[in-house]
Amino acid sequence: MRNVRKLLVGTAVAGALAAGIFAAPAASAATASAASTATAATTASTASQASSGWRYVNVGGRDGRIAYQWGRKGGRYWLDFQLWDRDRHDRGYTFFDVYYKRDGRWHHYKRYSTKSFYDKGNPIFFPSDVDDIRFRGGYGWNDHFGWSGYHNYR
Repeated sequence: MRNVRKLLVGTAVAGALAAGIFAAPAASAATASAASTATAATTASTASQASSGWRYVNVGGRDGRIAYQWGRKGGRYWLDFQLWDRDRHDRGYTFFDVYYKRDGRWHHYKRYSTKSFYDKGNPIFFPSDVDDIRFRGGYGWNDHFGWSGYHNYR
């Protein structure tokens, strides 16, 4: 029984060494293949660009918060966002203005605001003739706003 175990262990070690010797050239070929696949994936992802996950902007001294993600898919821009107003007992609101660019001119799409939490739910899909999108977040009440800078897609 002891000899059978030694024979099996010796066979397994020899097989592992042989696999390692033959796997090295295959691994370098696989690396080259993976590199060409990665290049193809990068080219494909350029056609369908998107931000890498949710990004966050604080407005109003961290009283308001905006989470957003955006991208371009099928020749159309899209934008998804969520708004928070952390202090519900003051008179301030968190605002979110969305703009799009068509024929070289910026147009106001819509203003969103919340006193607590707002989730758009579904992304905004812009028409295919839109050249660019941007937005800005703000915090305030009546005509007293503190705005962040514009966040452009490009």
